[in-house]
Amino acid sequence: MRRLRAMLAVCTALCTGLVLSACSTQETPGGSAEPLRTAGAPEGALHLLTLPGYAEEGFEDRGVDWVAPFEERSGCQVTVRTAATAKEIHDRMSGGFYDGALVPSEAFGRLVDGGRLAPVNTRLLDSYKSLDARLRDLVERGDQTYGVPAAWGADLLLFETGKAQPASWGAVFDPRESKPHHKRIVWRDSPHTIASAALYLKHRKRSLKIRDPYELTVEQLEAVAELLREQRPNVLRVTEDATQAVEAFSVGDAVVGMGGAYELDVLARGGRPIAVAAPKEGVTGWYTAWTVASRARNPNCMYQWLNWVGTPEVQKQIAEWRGVAPADSRACGLLRAGFCTAHHVGDRAYIDRLVFARTPDAGCEKDPECAGWSDWTEAWSSLG
Repeated sequence: MRRLRAMLAVCTALCTGLVLSACSTQETPGGSAEPLRTAGAPEGALHLLTLPGYAEEGFEDRGVDWVAPFEERSGCQVTVRTAATAKEIHDRMSGGFYDGALVPSEAFGRLVDGGRLAPVNTRLLDSYKSLDARLRDLVERGDQTYGVPAAWGADLLLFETGKAQPASWGAVFDPRESKPHHKRIVWRDSPHTIASAALYLKHRKRSLKIRDPYELTVEQLEAVAELLREQRPNVLRVTEDATQAVEAFSVGDAVVGMGGAYELDVLARGGRPIAVAAPKEGVTGWYTAWTVASRARNPNCMYQWLNWVGTPEVQKQIAEWRGVAPADSRACGLLRAGFCTAHHVGDRAYIDRLVFARTPDAGCEKDPECAGWSDWTEAWSSLG
């Protein structure tokens, strides 16, 4: 599929930086740079860092292009650099010179705390108040806002009807509960799979006293990692992207596993009997947000971009191309029937129940018992 090729296409060229101009916001520790106070004349250029599919220029499909119309409208010539993972977004924002970036939830907190992001003056954004309130809360730190939500989704428990009927994350994480489906289980290849397993252990092993799947002690993390290590030989595939999950379910190799609304939609359209379970332990979620770099050389063009990608028309295009839930429910009036229902857009009860991903580093600096992001990545790598 053309959209899937776009998801897999990752540009590795790095954006080199020059001395910053005086018009940029100043970078200070802890993300305390001042937001842009008033909108000024566009500088004529804009340098963006993004995950695939959020700043399309018509390379994969000429009809999928919201960068060129922005350039014509704003006078800002856009240079797009693409990163494959949250870690790459974090590392390149920490060392490169970009005006802004599309930041996934797991990297957001680290970039704010590291002073890499400037606060956003939401009064300069026409559509900000139309974005989902829960998502807006997630990008706030104290009385400052550090991002503009772009899209969101949930980490779902998928299963093939007639062959499984799971009611718990134990169906994919517990060697005993999942025994009927050994070698037919799919995981996502991400340290954040640990959070879904932690949700399971929070209810299954209450003696661990897990309160939040993203705030684990070293002992709790080791307990989760041990469960995953025990289960790993029973897993069919650890998928790096949505295409691999779709393939595993479409040919009947997988019976239960982790996925998202996009995978469910593709499989349903292909006639596969795949459904979503509602794990009694709960569900984790994720979001992406456009952010302004604290060292932005072209802040006025960046704010024009924030306004552009916040319109229902562009939100609609991103949602269709990436297969994600738009942050602005007004896009639903432009999307095909059933899209927003499938993604639970506007479903207040659903989105409020999600445990959204965030950086596990928060609060670890002064707590030796706290498991930070490096501990998470090491634990995940140890699974092989």
